[in-house]
Amino acid sequence: MDIRAKVLSGLRWTVTARFAGQLFNWVVTIIVIRILSPEDYGLLAMATVFVSFLSLLSTLGLDVPLVQKKDLTESERRQIFAAIVLANLTIFVGLLVFAPLIANFFDEPELSTIVRVMSIGFIFEIFIILPLVQLDKEIAFKHRSIVELISMVLASTSVLFFAHQGLGVWSLVFGSLILNAGRTIGMNIISPAWCKPDFFFSGLKQLLSSGGSVVLGRGLRYVHAESDKLIGGRVMGADMLGYYAVAYNLASFPIEKLSGLIQSIAFPAFSRAQQVSDKTGVYFLKANQVACTIAFPAFLGISCTAPELVKIFLGEKWELVILPLQILALVMPFRALGNIITPLLWGIGKPGVNAVNLLIASIVMSISFLIGAQWGAYGLALSWISAFPLVYYIFLRRTCPLIGITVSDCLKAMAGPAISSVVMFVSVTWLNPFVFGSSGDVLHLVQLIAIGVVSYLSFMWLFFRSSVLVVLDLLKN
Repeated sequence: MDIRAKVLSGLRWTVTARFAGQLFNWVVTIIVIRILSPEDYGLLAMATVFVSFLSLLSTLGLDVPLVQKKDLTESERRQIFAAIVLANLTIFVGLLVFAPLIANFFDEPELSTIVRVMSIGFIFEIFIILPLVQLDKEIAFKHRSIVELISMVLASTSVLFFAHQGLGVWSLVFGSLILNAGRTIGMNIISPAWCKPDFFFSGLKQLLSSGGSVVLGRGLRYVHAESDKLIGGRVMGADMLGYYAVAYNLASFPIEKLSGLIQSIAFPAFSRAQQVSDKTGVYFLKANQVACTIAFPAFLGISCTAPELVKIFLGEKWELVILPLQILALVMPFRALGNIITPLLWGIGKPGVNAVNLLIASIVMSISFLIGAQWGAYGLALSWISAFPLVYYIFLRRTCPLIGITVSDCLKAMAGPAISSVVMFVSVTWLNPFVFGSSGDVLHLVQLIAIGVVSYLSFMWLFFRSSVLVVLDLLKN
């Protein structure tokens, strides 16, 4: 099976499994949000700021060069496993020791215990890296997708059960551990990769150097994407951070949940394309075109229907989420497109370029968050829409020449969906007062969605038909 067939087969399996899992997860998440309080989500956001950052370092970046390396010896494999063991045990012990300092930083005593319990996830991380690398090298997504689906359903069901039992923030903490445990056990069943660790690292200098660039890139990406919660938690406290965190999670939910799909398929696909052809730029433009056609109408649709979505699905206690959600949804198409650039640069062997991109993003976004946090959740949301489009443009300027395309090529692919989505946004907003029902009625929301779909598709078909035909052809084939 050639690369195109393998990628498309993997894409079908992954998308199907992810869609089924996310549909179930979205329903459960909405129910759980109605049960829990803003403070619960604020506490979780504070804890995950540090835990999630350290999880990016747990592989030492070795998973990326491992996928690219064709002739991995058994000795190298054992040394890499030993390095991963040491890294995760160090993080695990470090969190146990320094959890009280994290709690003191946010002035939330309960955080100490939460962080210590969440640190158990790094024990699971030790045993999942090699199976995942093995599956990525083979572009084998079928059974992996099934494991992801089962783990997600099990974790979501557990969170719902614990929330109903009144466990509050602990329902979210235990759910994340169950997800990690399920994925680890399942991946080792479908792709066993156990080996005896070798703690003599004489032959790993080159791999560790390459992995260091990946770790730096991942760390910087996390800083620019998540430092809003670190800064906001320090300034606003758990309750107000909870409103912002829920708005952010709702706006970025499709991106965060599909980022694993993007990484698991795009990176090995771009890596293989770089090895066997010179069409990486063409593939990147096609990926952008499909992403734009889906992301712009989806997220602008969330923005213009946010009042209805929040009132119907979350309830009146979450009305403070509406405005931040409307603002954050507007920037999410650019975040979705930006997520394609990282696996592209990894795939073509340019992790250093990616690291510099993300260093620029970290500086720009951190300054923006420091300013915006002074105005609470709304200010943090405005920080995104003010700064990230500029960051994405910088990404394009630095990346496009490496794959033989121009920034204008990417902007042309973006133009049709972006303009059509703006027309959709204006149509829905203008006609909102004239449709039947109040903003809290399901019928009212259904009418707005219908107006949005018709206006977007009509404008695309009338003025950007060629783009529609290209995307339809890509999806069909």
